[in-house]
Amino acid sequence: MDTVLVAHSRDGLGGSVITGALLAKALESSGEWKTLSVCNSAGPPLDYHRTIGVDVLPLMDSQGLPYKPNPGDGNRLQRIAKRILLFRAARRFLKSASPSIIHVHDESSALAWGLAARAKGIPLVWQVHQQLPQRWVDWLLRRLAAHIVFVASNNQRRFDGIELAASSVIYNGVDLTQFYPATGKREGPVNIGFISNLVDRKRPDWAVRAAGRLAREGLNVKVLIAGNDFTGGAKAKELQELAQREGITGRYHYIGPRSDVPDVLRALDILVLPSERDKEAFPRIVVEAMGCGLPVLATAVAGVPEAVVHGETGLLVEPDDFEAFVAALRTLVLDADLRRRYGAAAVARCRALFSMEANAAAISQVYRSVTAERSAQQSELSSFA
Repeated sequence: MDTVLVAHSRDGLGGSVITGALLAKALESSGEWKTLSVCNSAGPPLDYHRTIGVDVLPLMDSQGLPYKPNPGDGNRLQRIAKRILLFRAARRFLKSASPSIIHVHDESSALAWGLAARAKGIPLVWQVHQQLPQRWVDWLLRRLAAHIVFVASNNQRRFDGIELAASSVIYNGVDLTQFYPATGKREGPVNIGFISNLVDRKRPDWAVRAAGRLAREGLNVKVLIAGNDFTGGAKAKELQELAQREGITGRYHYIGPRSDVPDVLRALDILVLPSERDKEAFPRIVVEAMGCGLPVLATAVAGVPEAVVHGETGLLVEPDDFEAFVAALRTLVLDADLRRRYGAAAVARCRALFSMEANAAAISQVYRSVTAERSAQQSELSSFA
């Protein structure tokens, strides 16, 4: 059985780490592939893998290298230093291990493992989770990756005008045994939720400001914010102060990072994600919310419109139009029947397109093509021996 090494370099738990961990679990369940995941060190990514039963290794410790986690990823110099250390660790690891494929989910991992694997002829699959191009990084990774996986068709814009050797579009998968709708009808205020890392590009402040506007209009709303605060509490404090200025202190709740995201989603009526233009790829919280039967209100950025069908499973607005965002939220808050129709359509779409089984099957096909290509190249070389 071929072994796939799934490598992560993020120190914080985010969508790319969760996607990779769930994929590793699904691949193991298929019986076709053996997987081993590696994270930098002890911390939330490694804990998450172990929580869902995925075989995972703390890379730096295993290779005897000192490492201090930095969930916020640091400045440019810190990222360069991290990539150099990660390359050293990857090269050491591959001296005693020879996986059939290395699958990476972020640029730092792709650089480090791609360079380390090149010397041993191990193919690299790079799954792109960011929309914005990184010129020199992209130039190098196009040459290191045997196959590039885009998580949405729109993300291919990162390489506009550039010919790629081999690539696929494969949507992130959702574990539908965990993300399913709540049962029964919930009474009381309309619960508006934002579940993501508290970073400026995702604009959690829009959720608070819009809820404040609707509350002052007399609508019965609450807003719940969940996610990591990589600023050490500064961003959470800023949002709390914003809620106070908006006059919704009693209607605002920040509950921090959560391991029970499906339960949190099932406590909501609407999920919002007002991200900035070109600052997303295919945010998995959107399809997770759809699986839980929630209408999604989001900005029409990156791959979001490939998940949320405007006027069918939720509402989309232009990324720079806050007034349109407020108006769309007002529409959903005022119309419970509309929320239920959108939610039912969202569940159906999620089950049809975004299941973990479909994701793993598509990735497996990529692996088969990559290993077949490698076998053909080795056979061609052996004919000259």
